Amino acid sequence: MASCSTKRNVGEAERLACLGLGTLLLLRGIVSRRTSTTLLGGLLVYRGTVGRCLGYEFLGLDTRRASERLAQD
Repeated sequence: MASCSTKRNVGEAERLACLGLGTLLLLRGIVSRRTSTTLLGGLLVYRGTVGRCLGYEFLGLDTRRASERLAQD
């Protein structure tokens, strides 16, 4: 089984925003049967829950505050 890094790179405020918006999009996509909206909502919920963004990782970005970084590292 392949190992996957779970290092967070998304700050708390951004995570909460992703969870809120992602939940709304996920529900709207399910109700309206729009696959793209449902997938986007699911992606945002994942990002908000896990606190990791593969795009940020690829670009070397980290939006956490210094105190959040110290707590995890």
